[in-house]
Amino acid sequence: MEVFKTLQMGLAYSQSLLSYKTDGTPRPFSASFVVSNRCNIRCSYCNFPLMKEPELTLQQVETLLKNLKQMGVMRLGLLGGEPLYRKDILDIIAIAKHLGFFVSLNSNLLLYDKFQDKLNDIDYFFTSLDGTPERHVKNRGKQDYEKVLNGIRDIRKRGKRITAICVVTDYEMADADYLIDLSEKEDFTLHFQPECFDTEIVLRTADEHLDQQKARDFWTKLLKRKREGAPLTSSEEYFSYLANWHDYRQSALHNPNTRCAAGLGYLFVDATGTAYPCAYTKGKTTGINLLEENWQQAFKRKTPCTQCIVGPMLEFNLLFEKPVSSVFNAMKYGIAQ
Repeated sequence: MEVFKTLQMGLAYSQSLLSYKTDGTPRPFSASFVVSNRCNIRCSYCNFPLMKEPELTLQQVETLLKNLKQMGVMRLGLLGGEPLYRKDILDIIAIAKHLGFFVSLNSNLLLYDKFQDKLNDIDYFFTSLDGTPERHVKNRGKQDYEKVLNGIRDIRKRGKRITAICVVTDYEMADADYLIDLSEKEDFTLHFQPECFDTEIVLRTADEHLDQQKARDFWTKLLKRKREGAPLTSSEEYFSYLANWHDYRQSALHNPNTRCAAGLGYLFVDATGTAYPCAYTKGKTTGINLLEENWQQAFKRKTPCTQCIVGPMLEFNLLFEKPVSSVFNAMKYGIAQ
C-alpha cells in the first residue's frame, strides 16, 4: 500500500513538474485546505482565528475536493485554525480518502485524545512546537505542553509519521537544540520556518531591529545539524537558501528574473473555498472560488511575489526548481509517500 501511494504521488508530481517546466496548463499536485479558521489557542503571530469567514458545508467540501481531484491534486493538507474543531472533520477525512487523496492533518493535538482512535486514515501528521515549554507557551498561549507530546507519542505508537513545525521568532539556538534533542528522544521529525510578515494570515509586523547576523547564523547552524544527521525534514537547499536571505524582515519579494511554482505546482484554499497561489498571497491577489470557477482556466499565472522564505512555500519551490535533491529528501522523510 505504501509503495502504491508513493507511485501515485510520484506520478502526480511528475505531471505537475512537466507542466511547470513546459509552461503548460496549471496542474497543482498539492493543495492545502483550511477547513476552519476557528482555533482553541491564540498564537501570537497567527491571524486565522480573527478571520471571521463562513465555513463550507460538508456538501460544499465534497464538491471542492472533487474539483481538486479533477485538477490533478494528489496531496491534500487539512489545516486551520484547528481542524479538529469541526464536528464533521471525520466525514471530511472520509470523503478525502474515498477520493484517493494522500491526506495530511495539521493539528495542535490539544483535542487529539478525543479522536485518536478515529484518525487511521490520516497519512501524515503535522503539529507545532516552538521550542522549550516556556518558549512554546510564550508564542502560542497557555496550554498543556505534555498533552502535545502525548499526542505525538500515540501517533508514533500507531506507526504514523509526524513532523513538528517550529515557527522561529527569536532565533535562539537553545530552543532549536532543545527540540532536536526532544525529537531524537521521542522519534519524530522537525521543520523550522521563519516567522513571516506582511500578509493577511499573520498578526505581527517585523521588528526593525531584528538581528540579521544572528538569524543568518541560526540557519547556518541548522544546516550543519542537518548534515550531521539531525531529524530535520527540510532539505539542505532549504537551510542554505535561508542562511543567504538578504533581509529577514522581508518575507517575500518580486524578482522578474525568477519564477514561483505557486498556483502551478501547489495552491492554498481558504475556509470559504476560495483558492490562492499560496497562503502568503491571500489578501495580495484576487482569489478564485473553486465551487464556481475552474482554477486551470481562471488562474492568470501571475503571483505578487516570486521569491520568499515562507517555510512550506520555499520548500515547494525548491521541489520544482531543484527536483532531484528535493524529491530525495522528501522521500527519505516520508512526506511524499
